[in-house]
Amino acid sequence: MEKSRKIRVVVIDSQEVIRIGVKAALETGDRMEIIAAGATEDDALHLTNLHKPDVVLLGLNAPNNSALPARNLAVLDTIDHLVKFERTNVLVLSRLEQRGLLHSVLRAGAGGFMLKDEALNSSDVLAQAIENLVQKKNLPLSLALQDKLFLYEPEVEEMPRLTKRRIKMMQTIADNPHLTVAQIAEILGIAESTLRNNLSAISRTLATSSLSGALIECLRLGVVKIYR
Repeated sequence: MEKSRKIRVVVIDSQEVIRIGVKAALETGDRMEIIAAGATEDDALHLTNLHKPDVVLLGLNAPNNSALPARNLAVLDTIDHLVKFERTNVLVLSRLEQRGLLHSVLRAGAGGFMLKDEALNSSDVLAQAIENLVQKKNLPLSLALQDKLFLYEPEVEEMPRLTKRRIKMMQTIADNPHLTVAQIAEILGIAESTLRNNLSAISRTLATSSLSGALIECLRLGVVKIYR
């Protein structure tokens, strides 16, 4: 990319206040140009195909609803598509600090991962992360995460143990991300209450606070697969 040309950025986040904040943070300087903004994964795919940006800033949020596991899987598919087929760089912005989420988005192809508060509180930090991503320098990663998250391979002695039965439960959820817990229980032939009790136990074992976090951690550890 020519040094004289501004870095062209598409911003995707379901919260308008985040989109406005990112735009304000980046356009105070003369290095970045926000060429489009959207709210959904579909917007990310459409706007990237239309505008051919240098970077997509892809925001992740954590609404407390049953659709969250499905949305997280959709995000991973979106990142994979943006990188492989649209040939663009993806920088994920998130409020979550989960190790499983970090591993999952990086393995899907994201070029960096930053906490939203850090990115929005310092326009220089966010701008530098984007420049590093475009120039293929060091991995753009929030300073707050570097001491907390082991980036590439899990330590074997720390890998949690899940029974085959519970792995099957999580695999069924991964295979059917748009179904409710009740519908998953019906597929498995067990009571919904039994499934919910097991899912709570799985979350405790994996040290995650939600079903979504547990699913992503299972994907990271390789005990659950996504079959395309």
